This record gives sequence, C-alpha cells and structure tokens, in this order.
Amino acid sequence: MSWEIVNRNLIVKAISELYFEEVFTDGIREVEEGSYILELNENITYHFKAFKSIWCDLVINADSLKRSDGLELDAARFFIETQHLTRMGDITLANFLEEMLHTLYSDQVLLQNSISVDEMYQLDSLEIEAYLNGHPKLILNKGRIGWSPSDLQAFSPENSNAFRFFRVAIKKNLLTINCQENKSIDEVVSADLSDKEIEALKEACIDKKIDFDSYYIVPVHPWQWENKIRIFFQNDINSGNIVFLSSSGDLYRPHISIRTFSNCRNRQLYDVKLPISILNTSCVRGIPAHYISVASEISEVVESILKQDQVLLEANTDCLKDVAAFSYIAPEYCDIKDAPYRYKEFLGAIWRESSLTKLKENEKCLMTGSLSYLDKKGNSLIGLLIEKSLLSIEQWLEKYFRKVVIPLYHLQSQYGIGLVAHGQNTLLKIERDIPSGLIIKDFQGDLRLNKDLPSKTRRLFSAGALSKMDFLSSEHIIYDLITGHFVSVLRFISQALFISHRYKEVYFYHLLGSVISDYENKYPTQSNVPSLLTPKFHRVLLNKVRFKIGYQDSTQRPKPQLGNPLMNPLLVKNNPYG
Repeated sequence: MSWEIVNRNLIVKAISELYFEEVFTDGIREVEEGSYILELNENITYHFKAFKSIWCDLVINADSLKRSDGLELDAARFFIETQHLTRMGDITLANFLEEMLHTLYSDQVLLQNSISVDEMYQLDSLEIEAYLNGHPKLILNKGRIGWSPSDLQAFSPENSNAFRFFRVAIKKNLLTINCQENKSIDEVVSADLSDKEIEALKEACIDKKIDFDSYYIVPVHPWQWENKIRIFFQNDINSGNIVFLSSSGDLYRPHISIRTFSNCRNRQLYDVKLPISILNTSCVRGIPAHYISVASEISEVVESILKQDQVLLEANTDCLKDVAAFSYIAPEYCDIKDAPYRYKEFLGAIWRESSLTKLKENEKCLMTGSLSYLDKKGNSLIGLLIEKSLLSIEQWLEKYFRKVVIPLYHLQSQYGIGLVAHGQNTLLKIERDIPSGLIIKDFQGDLRLNKDLPSKTRRLFSAGALSKMDFLSSEHIIYDLITGHFVSVLRFISQALFISHRYKEVYFYHLLGSVISDYENKYPTQSNVPSLLTPKFHRVLLNKVRFKIGYQDSTQRPKPQLGNPLMNPLLVKNNPYG
C-alpha cells in the first residue's frame, strides 16, 4: 500500500511542478471546473482534481489522480510516458529513474513515520526535521545517489538515528583553517570531547607514532571516510599525513540537509557541517573550499549589521555564525583547474553556532519550510500555530512578514546582501506561538553580494573576503528572496493554509504586498534592487535543468533556467480559484 501511495504522490508533485515550469503546459487542460486531464496520447490520459494556485501551479487532490486505462499509478512508467514532454534523452532518463527509485525508497520511510500536526507541535526544531519531505520544488528530493539502504538507515534524517563521528589526525600544515579571532581552533574541534576522550586520542597518536601537537584531530563522517577519503587520500594516509584514530565524541543527529548535525548531549554546542559526497537534489554534497578561509569573517560582518541596524534589531533578527572551518583538497586534484567540483570538496568541516543559543527563555524556533507541513487529515502546522496563538490569520501572517520577509529584504535593499532564503536556512523564532524573530544561517554559497554594493557594506569586508564572494546584479540577486522564499517557501505555506483553513491566497499575498509597500515607502533602496511590487517576476526553473544537463560531471554546480514571466501575486486583485 505504501508503494502505491508514494508513487501516486510523486506523480502528483511532478504534474504540479512541471506545469509550473511549463513542461506540461500544452498537455494539461481543464475539462470542467476543478477537473483536469493530462493527455499524453490518444490512449493514455491522467485525470485529477485540482485548483490553480496564484503562482500558476496546480494544487492537486492526490486521491483523485487516475489513469484512463485503469492501470495502477507507477512513477517510472509516468516519466517514460512523458519523455516526449520532458525531452530527456535516454541516458538522462535512465539516471533520472535511478534517482527516482532512491527517492521513493525514502518516501516510504517518511510515509510510515508520518505524524499529526498536534504531535509535531510537541517536538523541537531538530525532531521536526525528521518528518519533513525535503525540497518542495525539486521532484526528486531524496535521491542520495551513493547511499545503500543500510546507509539510509544509519544516516538519513527520517530514520533519526544518532551516531559518532570518526576522529582523524591531519597534519596542521596541510589544512586551510579559519577560526574566529576570539576562539582557538583546537578548542572548537574538541568541544564535544571529554577530557578522558582527549587523553585516549593522545594515546592513539602515540600508538600510531605521530606527534599529537603537529596534527589537528578533526571529525569525519563515517560514510565519507569509508567511501571517499580512504580512496582519494591514500597517498596522505600511507605517508602518515592523515591518520585514523577512533570513533569518539558525543552522539549527533542529522538535519534534513543531511550534512549538518546537532549534538545530542548538549544542543547548545556547535552544529557541525561535514561533506557527504552523494548526489542529492541538485548537486553532490561536499563542502567547497572556496569560502573556508573567510567563513568566520562573513559571519562576523553579518552579525555586526544585525546588531546595529534598528530595523533588524526591532525584528529580532539573528544569525548563526560560522565559528571555525577547515578544508583540504587532495594534491592530485589541486592543479586540475576545471576538474568536477566534487573532487575538491571531499574533506572539510564547518562549526556553526546552535540555534538554541539565539533563543530567549520563552522562544523556540523551527525551519520556515516546516510551516507548510500537512498531516493526513489536511491539517497544517501553520494553521495550528495560528489557532494556538489566539491571533487572527491576518494578525499572525503580518507578524511573520514583518519578522521574516522584511529583514531579508532590508539586508538586500539597504546593504546589498542577498541570502538564498529557502526553507532550511531561515528559522522562524516563535514566542507563545507568535512569530517573534528570524535566524539566518549557511553563508557558504547561499550568501551573495550585490554588484551595486553600498560603500557602508563594502567597508565592512576585507579585500580578501570580497575576492572570495559571489556578486550578482541587482535584478538577479533579488531572486534570492523571490525564488528562495516567495516561490519555494511562501507558495507552499499559502497553499497549506488554504487547504487547512480555506484562507484564500489572494488575501495572503495582498497582505504581504501591503507590508512590503509600507517598507518600501519608508526605506528607499541603497543598492538599486528592484521593487518587490513590480508587475512581473521571472519564472525560475529547477527540474528542467536536470532534464537538459543530465547527470554528467561539471566544473560548477548546476544553475537554474528561466521560463516565461509570472504575474506578481502581490499585485493580483482577483482570487484565481473562487
């Protein structure tokens, strides 16, 4: 039964997102109000009930989906049947089906573990992540190519298993190291080790005939050690530059992002981000060395802005600073300029502040992406929070927009700093179930600067940091907010709120537009970013990229494509679905 359901759900998601990405536009038509068909040929038609969202995607009633020939719903068959629309070549399609099968395997685990929103409400932020479905826009959001079922059981977030990192000694002179000025790298990397464990590691170094003080003792993910490091760093291992010591330290549990881990014994301790070189969603999940040398500086600059800007202070905006980081690229790959990016991201780590260190006594936080969670009865997490807050829907949403959207926009408009503000790296603070603030994180690659960077921001960064960072034009960087948060987070929140509370999207976005209009009138842009109340938005496509580029290696991570423009929902006055 679970196999049938996950296949159905995946097809539903594919139809919805590929309609949004204009892949299925010509094949889908409304036959009567609320009833649609996807006609693939004269013999095969998919029938379903749906409403068209204000964002021009189809929100489908999964139980209504049926094939005209009565065959069971099979996702592999569906993608083979729609190959003429997706235009995937046979090689790409075959790889796509492999990633699909991996996704379906994990989808079954999630389905069996599903909980009600009332049960989810009782959990903390890390526990909630184990029940979330992953990237809402990408059809195959749990591909994890490279992991076996036993790997998934041991390390995937939905299985919620805790484990210890391996501890590996690496010669200090080999590593690119970065650490906050007021911190010691040795103290940071050993923060989760007891005195007894540190002594045991020193004894292990003696046994291995290496000098403890000449090495950094760093954590490595067990899978990464067994599957990548032991192979790609054989020369260093054989020469004693890299020495395996033990499995030790506190137990950790993974976040939904797979690479980030929280300490189970003391949640106040640093989160640790480690490379796990598996293909998941859009890319292989290593840690780029590019940003390591300036990781703490970027964090310090962001925090300094948050602590002195009145708008951000009033919004209670915080960030999780990157406290320390290291990277090491295998020498064989250092000089291959255009080698695929994954070969240069096998070994490294980032230590980041825990979100719990940013919360007041009565506050808690959760990923903004979790608000759109719907349980089997169609109840939404955001709806439950609103009910418990005793605020009206409008009052609660206005607080969210002022505490989350406005700070993100303010950083862009006044400082030229764009964060790809998706549902994982934006954490909503809530107090008594009411939005009370925002925490932002993950500044390696998800934080970019405007080419029209205000001088007040430029002065905050060193020349070295600026040389490492990505710059985008004003009209492009604004999509870190529009696509990152509006399309990939708010789109699903507003749909969930309509499903659970019949709150119309047009009211949702009219309110958001009013909040933004009020902000723009008070704070003219200092970095030349376009108004968020422009008539049209670019339609940014993610799934279509995979169809086009396939699965071959590339020097850089894949980049999105653009489709036909979208009418700005913040300006839509008529409700699109009654």
